[in-house]
Amino acid sequence: MPLPDGKVKFENMTDLGCQPFLGLTYYLSDRLMLGVVYRAEMDVNLEGDLNFRNLAFPTPPANDIDIDWDNPQTLKAGLRYEFTPGKRLIFSANWEDWSAFSENQLAITGGVLNPAGVLERNFKDTWSAGVAITDLSNKTRAYSVGFSYDSSPVSNKDRTIDLPFDETFKLSAAYAWKLSRKLDFGFGGTLSYFGEGKVDQTAQGVRFKGKFDTNMALFLGGTLRYVF
Repeated sequence: MPLPDGKVKFENMTDLGCQPFLGLTYYLSDRLMLGVVYRAEMDVNLEGDLNFRNLAFPTPPANDIDIDWDNPQTLKAGLRYEFTPGKRLIFSANWEDWSAFSENQLAITGGVLNPAGVLERNFKDTWSAGVAITDLSNKTRAYSVGFSYDSSPVSNKDRTIDLPFDETFKLSAAYAWKLSRKLDFGFGGTLSYFGEGKVDQTAQGVRFKGKFDTNMALFLGGTLRYVF
């Protein structure tokens, strides 16, 4: 008779933290604007209850769990150039300190067992760049199209199957139409390609090797507004 599937459940995970940020915009000319945003690092320390169910062996006495990691600091900059009234060309660049997110700590306490583990993911800092064009010159219609690239936070040799991050390419577009003084709608989408996500990982004597054949996602959204 096969043994039941054991389950471990995290419950009531809570934390309170602070992550300050600072933004600045400056008009270099009547048509050219510079924007910069800095977000500081934030330490996350989730604490909660640990519950076991349907184990084939006696339930461990451990009953509390602590998960700790650092959200990385980021620096973003953008340039907006308005070449004709309502038509704008936008460039953006971004740096994120993903190396701060590289070490994840998991601690289990309670009873006589107090195991703790640290996952070293060998993450490295990432950068991204993007370009977009928007047209708001028409009073009844507007559109935007953009493309961006994000570098991979981890090398192929260090990638793991639980977080198979790779470089990301995004193509986005949006369209808005004002049908009348009271009715308008908007529609947009983003097509994301997340790279091949190659993984060659050995854990507990078992090797996992492969890549994603179709590692893409399409996000669609829309709004409909009527003013009474």
